[in-house]
Amino acid sequence: MILKNSFSLSEIRKCIKIANKIKNGFPIQYIIKNWEFYGVEIKVGKGVLIPRQDTETLVDIALKIAKKNNKILDLGTGSGCISAAIAKNKKDVKIFAVEKYNKAYKFAKKNLKSFKNSVKLIKGDILDEKFSKNFKEIDVIISNPPYLTKKEINSLEKEVKFEPLTALYGGENGLKYYKKISEIWKNSLKKNAYIIFEIGFSQKEYVELILKRNGFFNIKTYLDSNKKNRVVVGQKNF
Repeated sequence: MILKNSFSLSEIRKCIKIANKIKNGFPIQYIIKNWEFYGVEIKVGKGVLIPRQDTETLVDIALKIAKKNNKILDLGTGSGCISAAIAKNKKDVKIFAVEKYNKAYKFAKKNLKSFKNSVKLIKGDILDEKFSKNFKEIDVIISNPPYLTKKEINSLEKEVKFEPLTALYGGENGLKYYKKISEIWKNSLKKNAYIIFEIGFSQKEYVELILKRNGFFNIKTYLDSNKKNRVVVGQKNF
């Protein structure tokens, strides 16, 4: 059968270009420019981490913990996918989404536009103690920080290497951000408030210990859909 509607030369060239990109590991999510996360369509592209199913576990826990009128702080929001998912499913909370890097911030701005009544996007460095002092009486801190180790970074699949290193690398042992966030941001939380971290599946004991050393209690770890350690929660007791 001969196709009546043939492709133009420019369309064929475009298809070949896309096919070569995919062959070389370029993420298909960056090509189609969006990705579904927790029922929300998230715009993505070079310079922002692609939302993953593992992170939906963090949203599940946050939605169970957060109460009406709670103030939630999303540290290192990236694409804004976590804040968008929570805002869509829990309309009676106020979320502050913090992002440092320009490209990610621009994507977050697009993705959170529909939720402007409940989410405030803020440019800032989550490792800056002075900046953290702008936030008080927070009920829940959530964060999916960079947590890959130096060894893991060096052995990444080629598709992942196109994503921003700043959203992946958590220092030589992968724990840099857990230590800094727990230390710097605990004073922004109310007493009995919660901190919720996504973790690498092998980091459970380390992150639990970090929280314990920073005065948190009622520390629990939750599994993702693949039965791997994925989320650690601690409660402030001071």
